[in-house]
Amino acid sequence: MSDIYVTLSGNVTDDPRQYQFKDGSRVTSMRMAVNRRVLDQQANTWQTRDTTFYTVRCYRGLADNVHQSITKGQPVVVYGRLRIKQFERDGENRFWAEVEAISVGHDLKWGIATFEKPARAYSGVVATDDDRRAMEDTTREWEMAAAAGARVADALRAIEGGGEDLERPADGEAGEDREDAERDDSWLTGTRAA
Repeated sequence: MSDIYVTLSGNVTDDPRQYQFKDGSRVTSMRMAVNRRVLDQQANTWQTRDTTFYTVRCYRGLADNVHQSITKGQPVVVYGRLRIKQFERDGENRFWAEVEAISVGHDLKWGIATFEKPARAYSGVVATDDDRRAMEDTTREWEMAAAAGARVADALRAIEGGGEDLERPADGEAGEDREDAERDDSWLTGTRAA
């Protein structure tokens, strides 16, 4: 089976967590919410249709950079391999979507950023095999169950409460609907505004 690569644009729902293992490898996990917004033409307002939550895993140097650069509430763009994980809890099959990140960056549609070379001195505590299992258990807290539950509502509240200083577009602001933007072919005729 071939890998599926995705590009996601959304908000980080909690501060990234970094783990270092006995072999020296590091992984940073973060959770992000991706909203699908569409224009309600009758009301002439933008509506959020649904929110999908993803666990993003970053390895090696990317793990360090994400841990030093990304915080809760920030808008990010993630590119990587999509993995759907399945497990059973209380007799119920559960799933969560995980992306093994290749690239992560701030979404400059919502703000500005500066670039600097990373500091590579890692001072974290070396994790044990029990810590590795705990990381997996923590990820399962972010699971996506077949039925909507309180965790989804809690995550939505985290996004809402975590980005007070995050500039958000006003309703009706152009460019929010990526699906609509993808259908815009004005660039072919040179009529697109600069």
